[in-house]
Amino acid sequence: MRLVVTGGGTGGHIYPAIAIARYILDHHPESVVIFIGSSSGPEAAAAEAAGIQFHAFDVAGVVGRRFISALSALVKFLRAAYLCRRMLKRFEVECVVGTGGYASAPACLAAITLGVPLVLHEMNYDPGFVTRFFCGRAAEVAVAYEGTGPLLSKRARVRVTGVPVRPEIETISRGCFEVAGQSARVAAAGEFGLDPKRKTILVFGGSQGARAINEALWASLPDIAERNDLQVLHLTGGKEFEKDARVEAERACGAASLIYRPFGYTERMDLAYAAADIALGRAGAGTIAELIAIGLPAVLVPFPHATGGHQEKNAACIAKTGAVLLVSEENGSASDAVAEALALLDDDVRLSSMKKRASALTRSNGAREIAAIIEKLT
Repeated sequence: MRLVVTGGGTGGHIYPAIAIARYILDHHPESVVIFIGSSSGPEAAAAEAAGIQFHAFDVAGVVGRRFISALSALVKFLRAAYLCRRMLKRFEVECVVGTGGYASAPACLAAITLGVPLVLHEMNYDPGFVTRFFCGRAAEVAVAYEGTGPLLSKRARVRVTGVPVRPEIETISRGCFEVAGQSARVAAAGEFGLDPKRKTILVFGGSQGARAINEALWASLPDIAERNDLQVLHLTGGKEFEKDARVEAERACGAASLIYRPFGYTERMDLAYAAADIALGRAGAGTIAELIAIGLPAVLVPFPHATGGHQEKNAACIAKTGAVLLVSEENGSASDAVAEALALLDDDVRLSSMKKRASALTRSNGAREIAAIIEKLT
């Protein structure tokens, strides 16, 4: 099988593409899988870390730009689409899988113009521009939510598959999943310098961090500094990690009973989730999929400036089930969300109920379902 996966811009577009690619390579070792993305996005590093061949093109988003910038982006897009056509022909690609983001558009267009089967995956409840634009010409559109199909073209062939998540996330079952002979929670404690017996809150903002959540957490730390039953694992995002507020928070907690462990980023999100009793973070589709996959209760704070209000819509859809709590960012502050997360951490009954509801939402392996579509087309 000769396959191209394409997507980029944020982790929510990148990691489903990687999950699909890895599933194909694991189950069809003879396959050739190429990840096509933007030369300026984070997808190159993610693909390299996953051991997937990567090809980059100079491409930029067109929607929402002023005329001159949009014209320049359009020229880049058309050139990238032309180069993608040449590459698809040269490698005799049998199928293209697009997971969204402007970086996926050139390869999607190239596939359609060459008659190569195109499979789209839409992770958001409200479809993004690339999915809306190409869905009528795609061989199949895999979606995460039941309500997404009616929002697409009537010509679209839609199947609900959920969101593919990384294999290491999918296999987590806290307390029984093992790493080097240890439970995942114990292994996570060793990885991050935590106490496996303490209640743990995981705070993170997705692949790019979240300033409002970080600042609200740092402001709340003095109120919980003397808690000897509590610890905080904080993934700040790379730029936020360098802030004086983080340095001061870590220094202050060094002499307190609370265990506070900040990191800019980690490649071991599986262990970060395994360490946690509750999560506090943004509401990207990829984050929601991973939280549901492992049944981890969460307080979600949608990024108010997300394109098309995707995060708000994603979180609202899941919050209706009781699996997560949705708290809006008020006037740039996430202090209410931090307070809610800390309150939930002390409410074992509510936490248990949320975990059961999250586990009930878990679908079968999304990557496997999409791989079955690809196999049928090739």
